[in-house]
Amino acid sequence: MNSNVYRIFPHRSWQDLGRLVRESGIDDMIAEGDIVAVKLHFGELGNIRHIPPTLVRRLVDLVKARKGRPFVTDTTTLYKRARHTLFDYLQTAANNGFTSETMGCPILIADGLRGSSGRYVELERSEKFNSVKVADAVADADVLISLAHVTFHPDAGFAGNIKNVAMGCTTKEAKLAMHASEANPVFDAEKCTSCFRCVRICPSEAFSREDDEVKYDPDECIGCGECVAVCPSGAITVPWESLLAYDIQRGIIDGFRGVMKTFEEGKAAFINVGMNMTPHCDCEPTESIPSTPDIGIFASMDPLACDKAAADLIIAAPAYPGSVVDEKGAGPGDDKIKVTYPDIDMDRYWEMCAKWGLGQLNYDLQTL
Repeated sequence: MNSNVYRIFPHRSWQDLGRLVRESGIDDMIAEGDIVAVKLHFGELGNIRHIPPTLVRRLVDLVKARKGRPFVTDTTTLYKRARHTLFDYLQTAANNGFTSETMGCPILIADGLRGSSGRYVELERSEKFNSVKVADAVADADVLISLAHVTFHPDAGFAGNIKNVAMGCTTKEAKLAMHASEANPVFDAEKCTSCFRCVRICPSEAFSREDDEVKYDPDECIGCGECVAVCPSGAITVPWESLLAYDIQRGIIDGFRGVMKTFEEGKAAFINVGMNMTPHCDCEPTESIPSTPDIGIFASMDPLACDKAAADLIIAAPAYPGSVVDEKGAGPGDDKIKVTYPDIDMDRYWEMCAKWGLGQLNYDLQTL
């Protein structure tokens, strides 16, 4: 049996969101008193294409109408921009229009003060790693609503609900494992200011103090990511040059499976916002031209079907005038992700997602 995916038109997103929530079954999964994590990306500082705060507030009000207790949430980043720490992220969220007052509920940075607050979830079988550290505030919730902004992604190809949950509901340690083919950080001694924070925080003693200098032994590193979070000088970085799209996609699948294990069956739902779909994710502090016109908002209890429906409509859509895909001559029916990132194999990714039970590739799309 195909999975059901529901869609509303972008020009009626605020007006019809309530109907989308009802028809997709999201209403029915929220019981009175349920703590509901609404997971979204608040946007990097300088990014103006992220999900509008008014749309998020509308969803929060719909959850409250079901007598749920919502909070909106995301986690800190590995890279050092304006969302690297809890303090920076809350300020960035406020700058982008997301506060407890505008949302009508708490805003929680789910992985805590240092990006390490979480609990380990073990996977019996895995694509890349056997343990996923899920952010505490997410794992403590009764219900998860993934509110994902659909974009292209330079590392993963497609960014939708599966990536939103995998990367956005886990700690820095899990992000590091998902991003890197070799998860050990790189230490640049010339940038080191000898503050010794890495020495104090390293759980495996990969960093040590010798003659008032920091010494690093990568063989002792366990890839937890704590040192990346505390280093103030940028001397400890992630080896981005070792990243491979295939490895990232494999890590995303394991990360998603780990997060889903913290929720009871039927207590997670997925919404894709197919508006302002840029060639980069919302982590970029830019205002890139969208790749295609808006295609609507999708909802389903099946994350894979929800992502695949959005991806298929991107293929069917025309190119946005002046966009990267337009400049490359792509049009309706062309694989615009492939045109933008020719080295990323999305067919293999969809097949891996299905193999690991993330959902179904076959779906019935109902436009409301």
